[in-house]
Amino acid sequence: MKKTAQTRKKSSLVNAIISSLEKNEIFAKIVSLKHNSERQIQMMLFLQLERELPSILSSHFGFSEKKSTRIVKEGFKWEQKIATPVPSFNFFATNHHPDSVLEINEKLRIAMELKKGDSGQSLRSGIGQALVYSTQFNFIIYLLVDTTPAQDIKSSVSADKEQALINSLWKNYNVKFIVV
Repeated sequence: MKKTAQTRKKSSLVNAIISSLEKNEIFAKIVSLKHNSERQIQMMLFLQLERELPSILSSHFGFSEKKSTRIVKEGFKWEQKIATPVPSFNFFATNHHPDSVLEINEKLRIAMELKKGDSGQSLRSGIGQALVYSTQFNFIIYLLVDTTPAQDIKSSVSADKEQALINSLWKNYNVKFIVV
C-alpha cells in the first residue's frame, strides 16, 4: 500500500481521535489501570470514542449528523463489538487484525491498537503490529497504557532517541504512537 499523504485535515482527524482517547477519565485512575485488563480498557475507551466520533467527523469533514452517525455505525469496528467485528487480513502467512478500525470511506481507513504494559515487551509488540497494519491502513494509532509504578515509559517519550523513533513512525509509516 502506498503511504497516504498527511494532509492537514487527515492529521487533524487523527489528532482529534487521539485527544478523545487520551482524555478518557480512566487515565485519571492509575490504580484501576493496573487492575483492569487490556480488554476492559479497550472496551471503555472504544465505547466513549464511539459516542464522540459523529461529532468529530462532522467537525472535520462537514458531514451532517445523520451521515456521521451512519459512518460510525457502519465503519467503526472493534474487537468486542459483536455487530461489527474487525476483519482480519493475511500478512506473512499470518492473520492480523487491529483492536479497532474506523473506515470513513475506501480511501480513509484508520487502525487503532491498544496495549497495556509495564515492560518493553508490550512496547515492541505494539510497534511491530502498527508497522504491519501500515501495509493495509492509511493511518494507525498505537496507544500504550503505561502501568509502570512511576510511569517510566510515559516520562521517557520526550528523550531524543525516543522522539526520533516517534517522529519516524509518523513520517514514514503514518503511525501515531502515544503513551498514556
